Amino acid sequence: MKRSIRYILAIITFATSFAASKAVVITPDTIILGKYPYVRFTEKGADIQLTDNEFYNISRKVVFPINKHTLPEDSPLLKEIENELIPLLNKDSLSIRRLMIRGAASPDGPYQFNKNLSEKRGQALFDFFNSHLTNPISDDAFTHEFIAEDYHYLCVMMQEADDAYYTKVKELCDQYLSQNRFTALEAALKKVDGGKLWKHLIKNYFPELRASRFVIFLDKPEKDDSDAVKAGQVSEAEQTGNKGIAVVPEVPEPEKETEPVILKRREVLSVKTNLLLDGAYMPGYDRWCPIPNVAIEYYPLYGHFTFGASIDFPWWQDYWDHKYFQVRNYQLEARYYLRSGGIENNVPGEGAAFRGWYAQAYAHAGLFSLCFDADRGWEGEGFGAGLGLGYVLPISRNGHWRLEFGVQAGFFRCKYDPYQYECPVDPTEQDHLYYYKWTLPSDLFKKRQYRYNWIGPTRIGITLSYDLLYRPVHKKRGASLKNWELKK
Repeated sequence: MKRSIRYILAIITFATSFAASKAVVITPDTIILGKYPYVRFTEKGADIQLTDNEFYNISRKVVFPINKHTLPEDSPLLKEIENELIPLLNKDSLSIRRLMIRGAASPDGPYQFNKNLSEKRGQALFDFFNSHLTNPISDDAFTHEFIAEDYHYLCVMMQEADDAYYTKVKELCDQYLSQNRFTALEAALKKVDGGKLWKHLIKNYFPELRASRFVIFLDKPEKDDSDAVKAGQVSEAEQTGNKGIAVVPEVPEPEKETEPVILKRREVLSVKTNLLLDGAYMPGYDRWCPIPNVAIEYYPLYGHFTFGASIDFPWWQDYWDHKYFQVRNYQLEARYYLRSGGIENNVPGEGAAFRGWYAQAYAHAGLFSLCFDADRGWEGEGFGAGLGLGYVLPISRNGHWRLEFGVQAGFFRCKYDPYQYECPVDPTEQDHLYYYKWTLPSDLFKKRQYRYNWIGPTRIGITLSYDLLYRPVHKKRGASLKNWELKK
């Protein structure tokens, strides 16, 4: 009973002109709204007014990609609203008294474009709420402001960050915004410190300005005959007779009968590069010639298998010394890890799921042009396949960085033609071009008359790998590992 009274005292605030006091009953499902700082209770009839600073302090924002007004699918805030808040509002039939939305854009770009973009961002957020609520928000309960270029919040962020440029930016904003000279303000900011200030703003602040901010005000649920409010438990607003906005202070989240969901991330895709190829030396080419290469690997949630692809793309040339090392090699592979990477055996967030020894099958195809001097050049295409063996070693605490040691062996078959510098038929003809090595009549020439087959090692690697993409997963505390699921 004492605990219930403490919760009632924490969330009930009166700002009303009623002569007789009314008892307010907050259900257990409603109390949880105290953990959402952007949701506030008001008395019916209270005048809702917020200053700019108050709005920025209690509002939350949905950040949009540059030049976009489509809501981001991966926004944690939108998922919280859709999965937690809106079901609670629909269940308790809580009425949204006022939804305040400010759509905004960053100052880079044409002013009129930013104006339209900020309006569309605010409308997109409003449509999101209305599409999920059982009782849609009425037009008179929707307050929509659009700020084409949100310099006010820019100054707020710079002041909070103690930015060295803050004083100059605030001075220019005060000078130009009082006259609504947005284009002139942008031009002035771009000139500060030789353009360094503008680059600083684009990198550190503008992404946060591409957003829609919002605050939700709910009518406080009431019940006339309740004895929940005892003597001495009325609010300061009721004691003093003050009228105006009534906002419930933030309270600790009450204890729940069921334990909360644990959110973790599980790797889904890694990007990697073979360090040995990155520092390669080509025999006959007589110089260091790194072989740029990149690979990806996809990790399923269950089983032992992963799937990958890679490309090697050195494209070096030295016309004067007649040296060419130009290759495009594309490879697909499947790996079988001896240790299962299934989610039932690996807790997400506690190290790499797929690690240790693996066996591999691969297939590859490519084209090449190799030339060591004016008389020795070859170009052609080929394909191959084979098997490999390797070991994956995590090198960071969370397992996202890894080293791989591997070797491949198989067959490679190619068709090619040799070529040389200057005409092989008439060496005295100096036209400075490359020719196939062919001295018979030209009408008998056919490309790719030569074959080459190789069986043996095809690759050795020490590869650096990093997890690039993740998938969210969840389970309830105390449940078995098999209860891990994709976060919807």
